[in-house]
Amino acid sequence: MGNMYKETISRRKLPSIVKLFTILVVALFLAEVIKDTTINGQDIGRIAIVFCVTLVVGTLVFEIFRCRVKYTYSIIADQFIIHRIKGSEDKVVENIKLRNIQYIGRNDMPKLNESIKSSKKYVCSILNLNPYYCIYKDGDKLKRFYFEPSTRLIERIKINREKRLAS
Repeated sequence: MGNMYKETISRRKLPSIVKLFTILVVALFLAEVIKDTTINGQDIGRIAIVFCVTLVVGTLVFEIFRCRVKYTYSIIADQFIIHRIKGSEDKVVENIKLRNIQYIGRNDMPKLNESIKSSKKYVCSILNLNPYYCIYKDGDKLKRFYFEPSTRLIERIKINREKRLAS
């Protein structure tokens, strides 16, 4: 029996609330500035208010759906598995053998002779400026995804991968 490790990441609520509050303040400011504006006899103020309300409501709905998404990263035996959890729905989005991982890290991506065929993101933060990325072989293609693991998970992946490659 191999090693097991599991961690779950979810979107933090405070950045979403700050983002919504900022958009609401800007929308209210724009609505107040433009409310009595007319151009060529057309009342642009009402259109601007409708646009601002639509923007705020749309952003609110979008953020509510994004806050419901979580990712679970698991290492089970020689598999690295990523689950996407949205509400009560649980879906496996990646299932990779550790020996197929070509590179995992933040910087210094190695020069590869082959081109990367697909790139996906499994992150929850709004501004993740420096996520980890993983390049792996899927058959004869190279694929890449971005994710937000802990340093403990990265260490376990590297240790388990080295064990598998050595044996």
